[in-house]
Amino acid sequence: APKQPEEHKQETRTRRVNAMTPQPNEPSLNNNILTMYSRNSTVTEGYDNDSGSSEFTDEMGAGSDTLFFVTSYSDFDKLAHGPRGKEATKSVHIYRFHPSDGSMVLLNKTGDRKEVMNPAFSRYHPRLNVVYTCTEDIEESGKIIAYSISADGGLKQIGQVDAGGTSTCYLTIDRSQKHLLAVNYWDSTLSCFPISQETGEFSGEMTSIYDPKGGQAMVAAAKKFGGVNHSHNDESTIMMRQKDPHSHALVLDPYVGCMAYVPDLGKDLIREFFYNKEEGKIEREMNVLPSGLCTGKPDGPRYLEFHPTYNIAYVVNELSSTVAVFLVNKALLQEISNAKKNNEDLSKFKGMSTLKLIQSIRTVPSAFPTQMNTCGRICVHQSGRFVVVSNRGHESLAIFRVKHKGSSRGELRAVGYFHTRGETPRHFQFDSSGQYLIVANQDSDTIAVFTFNLSSGEIKYSGNDYRVPSPNFVCCCPIHDFIERPPLVDDFLEENLVDFVPGGTDKESSNTPTYSEKRSRKYLEAELLKAQLEIQSLKKRISTLPPNVSSVSA
Repeated sequence: APKQPEEHKQETRTRRVNAMTPQPNEPSLNNNILTMYSRNSTVTEGYDNDSGSSEFTDEMGAGSDTLFFVTSYSDFDKLAHGPRGKEATKSVHIYRFHPSDGSMVLLNKTGDRKEVMNPAFSRYHPRLNVVYTCTEDIEESGKIIAYSISADGGLKQIGQVDAGGTSTCYLTIDRSQKHLLAVNYWDSTLSCFPISQETGEFSGEMTSIYDPKGGQAMVAAAKKFGGVNHSHNDESTIMMRQKDPHSHALVLDPYVGCMAYVPDLGKDLIREFFYNKEEGKIEREMNVLPSGLCTGKPDGPRYLEFHPTYNIAYVVNELSSTVAVFLVNKALLQEISNAKKNNEDLSKFKGMSTLKLIQSIRTVPSAFPTQMNTCGRICVHQSGRFVVVSNRGHESLAIFRVKHKGSSRGELRAVGYFHTRGETPRHFQFDSSGQYLIVANQDSDTIAVFTFNLSSGEIKYSGNDYRVPSPNFVCCCPIHDFIERPPLVDDFLEENLVDFVPGGTDKESSNTPTYSEKRSRKYLEAELLKAQLEIQSLKKRISTLPPNVSSVSA
């Protein structure tokens, strides 16, 4: 007699768990973790199925789709600041992440210091298995290197360009995925390069470069030539450091994609530039504004992040150990974008800011001396409920809860401070689920893994840390399934997805956008594209859930 369905399912489940041989494209229940396997996984260990195709798995419940690309400093003399750890002989480490317990396995160790010197910032392509990294050198122009990355941790260089400036520190891919923009900290220049939508490779010469100094020479000298160490936060260091502009990031607005926000750490300013997204050019400086409360003391804006649903931007000020909260004028952004489309003169918007300061909050306890700390990274959690900042000196992560009610919506209140189990947490990164956080402790030569409580914002040490010389950046690289979908069309969101606001209720848990109804073909195509991307994101989040979490059967 044929077996009953439930008996058959139980036998199948037991056989797969014991043999560690899940079938392709089906979930596994190994080690109390649900893992969804990529259709394009590459076998490095694990099993081959009857058809000859392969999927990766291991006893820790890891699929092959969650990698971390970790970079290190390899030549301290070429830096504006002064790390105190070990120089790396190999500047790139690639790990596979195990979501069952937060552990990681080293897959690859590469990057000869002569070829990939001081890679300090990395950007993973939002749709392709391509990672870009840039080198930090105050004497010679930086390099931007593009790699294709495979599920086994293998890297293949697919392109390299001159960054157009010194000490390259930030990379941005625009919304159409046609251009990559770079920031050069030491000489403060901004550059832009075309990239292929199909492959992610560099597809032409630099399209523009902007120099806020107007071509003038640097005033301050590098530390190896008698200049100051930019790691310090004392008065004499700041005096010399702020003689020159020092661009530290470039973030495009997420609404229409026409405004580039550049924190200038040297001049205590946020610069607003009009970005010509069709030609890939920084065309003009529209406005500058202070990055904080103008107390007379330096702020040193370092990074800027947008809230995923509110019209709010957060700026971390490195020198004053503060987060500045700005209200974003989306209507003005749209007006500027429309004016460009209509070939109107944009000079009428000169001096009009799209940002308004509404709050400033400290990242360290009130009694802790500010001069003993400099801020590192700021990140808005993918849920929109928390903002996280790293403190170098206080050696902590500051966690803030985002307010979701009334007139203070988007403002912050402190949750707590959590030690990073190392020195100088220069960077940190969440995994794809947002439930783990990996911290790069630069000066203790370690990366440490923490769990993140999605309800309270509390972090706890997972027990996992790894020796990496002078780690400076952690890039999460979820290997993409190559489903058939078109490259992103930039005008979709701008023209057809109208402004959204937190929907319905005023509860803290309410983050769902509410859209006006539009029934055009273009709108529906955009909705379909968004749904496809959301499905991919949900698959990766499902991979971290334990088997006792209820799910909907297909």
